[in-house]
This record gives sequence, structure tokens and C-alpha cells, in this order.
Amino acid sequence: MTRVPPTVTAPSGRERELAAVRRLLHAARSGRSDALLVTGGPGSGKSTLLAHAVTEAADLTVLYARAVPEESDLAHAGLHQLLRTVLPYLPRLPAAQREVLDEALCLGRDDRPFPLAAAALALLTEAAAEHPLLVCVDDLHLMDRSSRQAVAFAARRFSVEGVATLLTADADVLGDLAGPVRLALSPLPDRVLSGLLDERAPHPLAAGVRADLVAAARGNPRAAGELADALTPGQACGDAPLGEPPRSHGPLTDTCARLLRSLPADTRHRLLLMVLDETAEHHDRAEGAGLEPGDLEPAVAAGLVRHEAGRPVPAHPLVRTACYHRSPLGERHAAHRALADLYADLPAVAARHRAAAVAGTDPVLAAELTAIARNTTEHATAALLWERAAELTPTTAAPSGSRSAGTVREAGSVAARPSGRAAEPVTTTGGTVREGRSPAIGGRSPTTDGTVREGRGPATAEDRIGAKIREDRFLMAARHAWLAGDHRRARRDAHRAGDVADPFAAQMDLRAGVAIDAFHRLSAAAERLADHDPSRALELFHHAGEAGCLAGDHDRYFATAARARALAERADSPRDRVLLDYMAGKSAIFRGRHAQGVDALRRVQVAADHLGEPDVLVLGVISGLLCGDHIRTRALAGRAVLIARRTGAAALVPQALEFLTYAELWFGRLSLAEESATEGLRTALATGQENCAGHHRAALAFVAAIRGEEETCRGLAGAALATAEAHDVGLPAALASWALALLDLGAGRAREAAVRLRALTRSGPGRSHAAVRLLLTPHLVEAAVRGGLDARVDAGVATLHAWAEATDNDTARALVARCRGLLADGDRAQEDLFRALELHTSGYCDFEQARTRLLLGTRLRRSRHPGSAREHLTEAREIFERLGAAPWAAQAAAELRAAGGAVSGVETRLSDLSPQQLRIARHVADGATNREVAARMFLSTRTVDHHLRNIYSKLGIRSRVELSRLIDRPAFAD
Repeated sequence: MTRVPPTVTAPSGRERELAAVRRLLHAARSGRSDALLVTGGPGSGKSTLLAHAVTEAADLTVLYARAVPEESDLAHAGLHQLLRTVLPYLPRLPAAQREVLDEALCLGRDDRPFPLAAAALALLTEAAAEHPLLVCVDDLHLMDRSSRQAVAFAARRFSVEGVATLLTADADVLGDLAGPVRLALSPLPDRVLSGLLDERAPHPLAAGVRADLVAAARGNPRAAGELADALTPGQACGDAPLGEPPRSHGPLTDTCARLLRSLPADTRHRLLLMVLDETAEHHDRAEGAGLEPGDLEPAVAAGLVRHEAGRPVPAHPLVRTACYHRSPLGERHAAHRALADLYADLPAVAARHRAAAVAGTDPVLAAELTAIARNTTEHATAALLWERAAELTPTTAAPSGSRSAGTVREAGSVAARPSGRAAEPVTTTGGTVREGRSPAIGGRSPTTDGTVREGRGPATAEDRIGAKIREDRFLMAARHAWLAGDHRRARRDAHRAGDVADPFAAQMDLRAGVAIDAFHRLSAAAERLADHDPSRALELFHHAGEAGCLAGDHDRYFATAARARALAERADSPRDRVLLDYMAGKSAIFRGRHAQGVDALRRVQVAADHLGEPDVLVLGVISGLLCGDHIRTRALAGRAVLIARRTGAAALVPQALEFLTYAELWFGRLSLAEESATEGLRTALATGQENCAGHHRAALAFVAAIRGEEETCRGLAGAALATAEAHDVGLPAALASWALALLDLGAGRAREAAVRLRALTRSGPGRSHAAVRLLLTPHLVEAAVRGGLDARVDAGVATLHAWAEATDNDTARALVARCRGLLADGDRAQEDLFRALELHTSGYCDFEQARTRLLLGTRLRRSRHPGSAREHLTEAREIFERLGAAPWAAQAAAELRAAGGAVSGVETRLSDLSPQQLRIARHVADGATNREVAARMFLSTRTVDHHLRNIYSKLGIRSRVELSRLIDRPAFAD
């Protein structure tokens, strides 16, 4: 056997290609012959696939050759490598063919191509006569011409010899090769590349870093590996920037760099322009500016550039990194200056390229970047501008008369404010960035001992001014980066800003860290500001209060709200008034002063609608939920999401979606709640907001509980509880525990549900939340009554009643009446339940109405009114089935049978499916693939396959078409 690659495992993400290879080998084992040409770019996985084919062909005779560029001009070199181990069969050939092969392989004679190809075919046929044969040629395009012709000649003529011919070549190189079936390797899926990166990276990867590398690799596994090999420990964990483009290290990168060095100077310049800006707009501008398209032709010929949709693009993912990082610094700077000229009409773009062409500091350009950043509405762009402005800001005085000197003195006149900080913009609660002072609130000024941060000796006044300006600019960069969703950049820039950024870092920790720690840091910062910057202090008190509230520590929230009220006379902007009303209203609601709280929070809703800033809209959304105004809540939340997306404030999207999800849950719209929570979870994780992700996991657990999907519910709730435990956040912990209780209640485990809910009402900070304790009351009452547990619910029902009356919410009133009906006896119980049903008709929550009908129908059946019971139970069951609330539908069906109602046919078959199987059936009937169903339900594809087979068996069907027809029937319709 010719030397072959080592045994390898099946490459991930290549199921289609592996199946084709297995068919090829099966044909050879069956005495048939076939050929397959696998094509793909460098590093796409061709060699790995071929090596695995060799591993699977242990029962075949394997001939293997790998072509190399150094032998491409040596006639018959490839054939010599391929045929060496079957030369013992040479005596079996006719003398003329033996002579042709001997002269070609030993003497290099190359003037008889047809006799040589025919002799090679005969030799391979003789070898295959004794044992099936696998002929493998890797990188056929690099093989010498005569060998390539002979291999292709043989592959086209094999038929019943039992020969499998497997060839690989770069895409589009062998355009004239006829015969073998072509199989083009597609880019690897992101999930597969992520796994490869984790295996290859020398250091553990942060999730965001992994995502950036996956994007840079563009589906190419070798590119992913070389990008991973170039990582530093700081880059791997996200503490250091990857660079744009990120660096790579390895043979393919070296090859790209070698080819780059061979290009003419004009071509290298155009290539740099292209990799720095691959947009179609750049292509159009370049043509409009008179840049010669022909300048890139040498790069096309070298394989570094190809044409796509009529414009040039890098031919390989590593062309970008090699071209930029392996080019001399002067050439990179020249490319940036050229792009600045090309985009002269777009100040932000032009300024970024001018800044990239500067080494060291440049206060004049830094001031220009700052001015542009202030007028930039797109947060990601603003973050880059502020960051580069900070990097260009000097921290030591320049010599008199230099470019730097006048600028620093000018900055000093601006910076000499009572606060002791430079006049730079500061961010508000979230969605906007406003002008204002950024005081030294971290506990010290930028230099505490009279020296600049770099330690260059005694600091002058201009040194201190420069250091202050630099830190403020890094702080602004961090704030914009956070809003843009780039949490790693935000934390890096906050670190570079120093102690002045500590309050902002605490705001980030409110979304991603330990809530009570964030509370202490924000409260302390607010107190330091209260005397000379009341508006900024109010912002920080608000964030501190949110931290306390998130932790479930409402006493801290009340104290913080009271401290904020003391600033009311000096903080009187429209935004300040919103924050004051919000904190006052929320405190009143949590203290049971519902009417007072509702009045304040309704003012917040009106003001939020008027101001239209996404972060203020989020406050309006929360206020709407606390006021029971779920219709307006949905409208404000939807508007907040739209504005946040339009302005690039990605960090606010998961927050708005969080409360939109709660509104949809209140209405019982499970599919919409699941949709918004799934998107919210994805964006929360992408923007580094783990606490917010915990809320979305808890909400998804709640949806799964209603549907009876026990495995999914427990998994999501467990993840939410783990985050809550680690970060001391009470709200997601309470929601997750509530979801588990609801799961028990739906499954008929009423006592277990009651115990869990009762524990929630008694839990303190870090485990519960006032809003959850209020809203779970109807579930606790039902669980306690059904489970025979004394839960002492009278106080909770009274509080719910007070809130329902203050908010004028008929659904809440219906829930109160239902609680009273469950707690009462005889005719009074039925009267209260009928009253609840009447109130439900003016509400919008079908799920709670169906639950009331189920409880009423059960009570009527047990009091010997089966006819009336069947009416309510039938309607309850239909609503539950439409919503996909399978456990509740099963309860209604059981009660309906007990009341003498008929449940038959397709409806009976529906009850045979588990809640999870029912949901899978719905997704499949809607046209989703098994992989899409797995992603939506947080399951593996194999689990979905298993469930789908069982669904077919239970329903007596064989195909997706039959399933779709069955689901469309009324009993299944959603």
C-alpha cells in the first residue's frame, strides 16, 4: 500500500460528503467502479475527508498519492507515487505496456501519453482483479500534467472492476476534467467551527471571541485553526482586542503572504484597499475615483482574489489577515489615507481611516474624532471614534510650538470646571448619550500622587488635563460600545479609563454580575455626586435601586428611592422627572400603596411615550406591567425594540424583549412569548448580559411548563436558577421557581406545587421578588386547595385585590374572584367562579379564562350539574388545545369524561402524545426541519428524530404530509 495519512475520525459537519464517500466504497465492494472529485478551497477539509475515506476502506487495497507543487513540472512524478506498490503486477501486462510504464516511470519518457495512460489502466485493473481497490489522489490540480491525464483516463474507463477513485482538487482549477462526479465542499456550519476552535485554541475561548473567529473563518476549518493559533491568552478570554482583521498564524497564512510579496506595488495597494473595505460601495467608489480595475489582475492570477457578483473579493478567508498584518506599516498607512480620501464625504469613515494611519498621539486629530463622535447616532461607530480619540490623546505636555501644545492648552481651558473633569459627553440610563460633565467619582483623580499614569515624572497642569481627557474619552468609548452590544470592548475601554469608569462598570455588572455588589458601588458613586451634579446622581441612584430590586432586596430599593427624592428640587429635567416618578411609583406598589403607585407609574408611561428614547421606553414598559396596562406595555415594548435596533443600541433589545415576553405571558400568547424570549435570550448572550439571559430562560421555562414539556422546563429553569445563585438575583430565581411549580400543577402534583409556591412567598433577597409574590397568588391558592395544604393565602388574596382595583384590570379582578371561589364553599364558591368568568370576558387572557372554566366545570361536576359542567369543560379543553397547553387539556378531557362528555377519534389520539411530542409535531407540521425543531426546543437533533418516530407510531401515520394534514384538524389547530 502506498503511504497513506494516519487514521482520522469522521469530520464533523460533513454528513452529506461522508455519505457520498460511503456509497463510493460500497460500490467497489460490490464489484462496481465509480469516481468522485471533491473540490474546495485551500483548508476546506478535502484532505481530511480523503484521509477518513482511507480509514473506512480498511478492507480495500488503497493506493494513495498526494501531489506537491515542487513536483508539478516532473513528468510522471504523480503516477510514480501512486503506482509504486502495484508494480509487482507489472509482469502480468503485455510486453508493450510493460515497456511503456518502465520507460515512463524509470526514464521519464513523456512522448507517448496515450500508451502510458492505457498501461496505467491495465496495471490498476490487474490489481483490482485480486481485491477491491481505492485510488486516492489528494490535490490533483498540483499533479504533473501527464500523471493527471493518466489518472483521469483510468477513472473514466473503470466500470465493473471494483475500483473506487477518490480525487480532491481546489475549486474551479480543473474546469476541463470530465468524468468523475463533482462534490463541492460547502462552508462548515458555525456550530461545527465553534467546536473545532475550542479543540484547537491554546487557551479557553470567551463566547464572543469564538463568534468573531467563526465569522472571520467563513466556514473554512483550516482558517479557523490558524486564527486560533495566533491568539494570545488575553485575546482568547476577551481582555485584549482581536484586531480588525484578526491575526492568523500557519502554513496557509504564510502562503498568502508569500504570494502577496510577489505582487506589484500597485496591486498590493489595491488589495489592501479591498481587504480594509469589502463593501460594494467601496467597489463603486474606487471605479468612480479612476482606480484601475486591472491593478488586481495579478492578485486574481495568484489566486488571492476572485470575482463575485461582478466585483473583486478575497479568494480565501486568510487573504484578509495575511494581506493586512504581513504588509509593511507604511503600506498599511498609505491604504488608510487613500480610503480616507475616497470617503471624504463621510466624516466618520474618513476620520477613522485617517486615525488608523497615525502612529503615536495626535491631539488635533483626537479632537476632530471627538467632534464627529458627538454627532454620530450609530453607537458602534461612535465607540470606535471615541476609543481612537482616546488613544491619540497625549498624557504629557508637548514641546512649545508643536502640533500638540496648543491643543492641550485649549483643552485645559475647557477642562477647568468645578468638577475637575474635562467637559465630555456622558451617557444616560441606556439608549442615548448626552453632553455633560463626567466627574471624578471613582474615589481619586486620574493621578493621585502628582504623576501621570505612565509614571514619567512630576505632572504639569497640562499633563493632568491630558490624562483627564484621555480617561473621559475611553469612558465614552466604553458606554457607546456597551450600547452597541460589544461588551468585551466596553469592559476593555472602561478598564483603560481607570477609576472614573467604576460606576459605569457597576452598571454593566447590574446586567452581568453580582447585583448587590453593583448596588453598593452605584450608591456610593451617587452619594459622591449628589451635591454638585444632582442629575447624574439621580441616574446612579436609579441604577442602584434597580440592582437592589433585581436582587429582591426591596428595603434597599425603598431607601434608595427616598434618597433620590431628596434631589427632586435640583433635578428637574423631563428625564429626571421620569426617574423620580418611576422610583416613587415602584416603591409605592411594592409597599402596597397601589393607588399612589399607579398614578406615578402612569405618568412614566405618558412621559416615556413622549420622549421616545429606548431606555426611557423600557421604564414605561415596566411601569405598564406594574399598572396592569398590558396592552400599552406591548406597544411601548415594541417601539423600544424598533428604536433600539434602528439606533444600534443592541444592549437595550433584550431588556425590552424581556418585558414584552411578560406581557405576552399575561395574555396567554405562548407562541409570541416564546418567540420574544428566544430572541431575547440570544441577544442577551450576544451582548454579555447574563442576568438578562436568566430572565429569558425563566420565561421560556414558564412557557414550557404550561405546555407540559418537563425536560425543557427543568433544563431552562435550572440554568436560570444557577445564574441567580451565582449573581444573587432574586427576580429570575423567583420566575424559574414559579415555572417549576406551574409544571407540577399541570402534571397533577398539586401539593408539590403548593409547597414550592409557599416557599417563594416566604423567601428573602436573592430568592424571590415582590412582583412575583403578588402575581403567583392565584396559582398558590389553586395548588393549596387541590393539594390540601394550609398556605395562609388570605393576605395574598387581599393584596392582589387591592392591586386589581387600583389598576382597574378586569383579568386581575377575575383572578381574585377565582381565588375566593376556590376558598369558599357551596353556592358562594360557584357564585365567585361565575363572577370570575364574567370578568374574564372583558379581559384578554384566554389561558386564565380556560383555567377558570376548568375549575368551574370541575366544581359543577362534583356538585352534580354534569350538563353545565360539560359546557365549560369542553370550551376549556378547546382553548388549552389551541394554545398547546397539553397538561391542562388532558385535565379538562379527564373531567369531561367524568362528566359524561365524549372525547374520541383524533382528539383521543392527540392525548396520546406527550406535551413535548405534541410541540414537535406542531413544528414539523409547520414545515420545520428536524434541525430547526431541535434549535427551537433546545434539544439535540437525535432526540427530535427519536420523538418523531414515536409520533408517527402513536398517530398511525408514515410521513410529514400526513402529520401536517392531521395537525390542521380543529383538535390540533393552534
